[in-house]
Amino acid sequence: MTSDGVRDLTSSDLDWVLDLGAERRARLVSYAPRFWNPAPNARDVHTKFLGNKIADPNVLSIRTDHGFLFGYPNDDRYDVDDMVLDDESLWPADGVAMLRVAGADRSLNFGCPVPETERRAAAEGLGLVCAESWWHKDLDAAVDGTPPADRKITVEGASGLVLPAPPVYAPGGPVLLTGDVADAASLAAIEKAAAAAGAPVAVVIQQADQTPRAELLDQAGYIRTNDSYRGRLHPTN
Repeated sequence: MTSDGVRDLTSSDLDWVLDLGAERRARLVSYAPRFWNPAPNARDVHTKFLGNKIADPNVLSIRTDHGFLFGYPNDDRYDVDDMVLDDESLWPADGVAMLRVAGADRSLNFGCPVPETERRAAAEGLGLVCAESWWHKDLDAAVDGTPPADRKITVEGASGLVLPAPPVYAPGGPVLLTGDVADAASLAAIEKAAAAAGAPVAVVIQQADQTPRAELLDQAGYIRTNDSYRGRLHPTN
């Protein structure tokens, strides 16, 4: 245990972790009702997944009295998405303490949903920089639509993949994921093709330096949904 009360998660913490995760999903769903619609079996899925991660010595799984963090190793960094606090006002305390442990010897790739402002403020305060944003838009999916066997969607000026949603979410079908869109016409075309293939949601990736793409997505009715903050943490004073 550190002086900030950060300690390892154990199997006895799993129900508490699952409860906090479910509460967070319930808070987020109003911001993106289709994209973040919890799957009916989300708790069962997370029970197996996070239970295995707690037992995995290669995964960083830590907690305080008020929250938890999972760091998934990816080369020389930790990918951190599964991190929840029971009180959002504690990000400057418990949140920062756990992020400092995760970032002590590795860089971080930290997922920050747009509505979680305290989470993003903690990332910025530690010196992490928004490198990438995901934007989403609901589509009118064909009821009988079927994704291509190779999951690839290609139109003039755009290409992407129609992929299964993460198993803890149930948007009503597969999701279009693309980072390759030339202009408004190609965006509309790939949306149409994805909807015909049964996708009820489109997700477009925007790199931080792609300001024109952000403007294009905003004008096309997309909502900025999740930011990825990356880098090394500022040293402590």
